[in-house]
Amino acid sequence: MTSRNAFAESLTPDNAAMLLIDHQVGLFQFLPSVEPLKLKNNIIALAKVAKRFNLPTLLTTSWPQGPNGPTMPELVELFPDHEIMERDTVKFWDHSPSAEAVEKMNRKKLIIAALDTTTCLAFAATYGVQRGYDVYAVMDASSTFDELNQQAAMMRMSAAGVVVTTWVPVLAELANNTVRNGFHIADLLAEHTGSYHGAWSNYIATAKTADLVQSQLNEARKAAI
Repeated sequence: MTSRNAFAESLTPDNAAMLLIDHQVGLFQFLPSVEPLKLKNNIIALAKVAKRFNLPTLLTTSWPQGPNGPTMPELVELFPDHEIMERDTVKFWDHSPSAEAVEKMNRKKLIIAALDTTTCLAFAATYGVQRGYDVYAVMDASSTFDELNQQAAMMRMSAAGVVVTTWVPVLAELANNTVRNGFHIADLLAEHTGSYHGAWSNYIATAKTADLVQSQLNEARKAAI
């Protein structure tokens, strides 16, 4: 009997949930393996992916009254109605309210980003696999002390069966259909990747097919409302 390949089934808006763990303002200054402004951009982009595809989303903090500080205000603004889980445990799954909140989502695929990569992300991801979830660790929306620690965390998670990824493939896999969901891809890549913004702006200004594509994207936006 062959074992199940958890990742043969694609991420979809119907089978995935998002965990944004400990994206707190105090952590940016001493977890610089991803440059802080780029890290902030990637976290916001990933959060917008969750919003665009209506994924169940959980936000957590760890020791917010201490040096870790509060949750990024941009995330609070994106999810104004979400309770932010305040953990008193290092390991995500040891905090019963957080674990129960994930269970209530009833999704088998978990997209996770966290500060710090070596602890908050690696612990949530590896022990999530042990609990039977298919876990995707988003590395460019997670950061740690230096590149060595980042690489060590990726090796640990990969060995445990976690898919190590970045935010753009998550967006692309969830979108899947470029006619129906191309506007999500175009909007978020233009907003959060400078190279795509330049290419898209040039296309809109010069391409003969620009009006047709813009019309198709606008129709898709209307259909999604």
